[in-house]
Amino acid sequence: MLKPILAALLALTLAGPVRAEPAPEARALLQKVSDGYRALTSYHFVGVMDIRVTGGNDQNIQVPVVAAADRAGRMHLDIRHPQMGGLIVSDGRLTSTCVYPLNQYTQKPAEAVAESLGMQKPPGNSPLTRYFDLLQGVRTADITGERQVTVGGTPADCWVVRCEMEPPQALATDSTARITATFWVEKARALVLRDSTSIRLRNPTTGTNMTMDQVTSFTLGRVNEALPDSLFAFDPPEGATLVQTFGAQAGPEIPSPLIGKPAPPFTLKGVKGSTVSLASYKGKVVLLDFWATWCRPCRIEMPRVEALHKEFKAKGLVVFGVNFAEEIATVKGFLAQNPYTMPILLDPNGEVSRLYQADAIPTLVVIGRDGKISAYYRGVREENVLREALAKAGIK
Repeated sequence: MLKPILAALLALTLAGPVRAEPAPEARALLQKVSDGYRALTSYHFVGVMDIRVTGGNDQNIQVPVVAAADRAGRMHLDIRHPQMGGLIVSDGRLTSTCVYPLNQYTQKPAEAVAESLGMQKPPGNSPLTRYFDLLQGVRTADITGERQVTVGGTPADCWVVRCEMEPPQALATDSTARITATFWVEKARALVLRDSTSIRLRNPTTGTNMTMDQVTSFTLGRVNEALPDSLFAFDPPEGATLVQTFGAQAGPEIPSPLIGKPAPPFTLKGVKGSTVSLASYKGKVVLLDFWATWCRPCRIEMPRVEALHKEFKAKGLVVFGVNFAEEIATVKGFLAQNPYTMPILLDPNGEVSRLYQADAIPTLVVIGRDGKISAYYRGVREENVLREALAKAGIK
């Protein structure tokens, strides 16, 4: 009975050590991944984004996500979180977009897509977006080992690629800032089955160290397969309202009791460190936009406010984006990806937001030259609505 075993051991000994698979060059692997995603004919991923902030306003958020698309222009992106989530579904003809915090959705004709151009890059809030250009912002890249990642109950052999990233411009003055991204790349298909990003920086308010970590893990990863039509059929959430514009209300809007009253005074720090007092701007028209990085309706509104800031700044309009109760590092990280020029103020405890009764964001407030509130809007507003409010306040 021992002879077969001894013979097998002897054969292994004589054969010499088993050679490990040689690791590819890290940057070449990352480029191969990006090229591969753009060459896909379809994909369907299901996973969870685990977001943690420590060393400041500690948070731990888990966000389920579903991302699917094909070259025919069909798409399904579901980021399911009650405060920052949304759903985009397109069957190639009609695109439906739902904002969960508002429980509202819009429907518009889908944009034409040429299949010959390859797989379209996903929307910016999709966890897959970065995979289409993995080398962007990479300072150094190294393969640190091999690991198995289980997806759908099946283990997959992966290369582990660790990247040191270029800090965004917003963190350029923080010599302690470090951003590390790690990707678990499946050897067989060159797909990212897991990724993590860790941001280490100094809290500019307290001077202490803080960390922001995001880990995306996939439990399903299918590519280049036929996807069911049901995945691209939009089913509105229970009670959701079809609107033309997010923030539009089904019934007549009740005017804010703040309209016609003096604007509550405040003094806040700007994201660049300056101190801003509202009293300094008496005699000017001021537009306040109360917002947060996690608020998808805010992201819809901010480009409109930015456009008004650029157009009317020379005519005396003063615009401030007032961030609601977020750490400065979170705000700076957002602005690094969205370089708005309007001044951004920090309301770390939400005290000014409460003074302005901004219990839903975005909230937009127009303050006239007399220092009184002349217009007040909760929710997203089209640019023409804001223009009319500014015109009434004397900005044309």
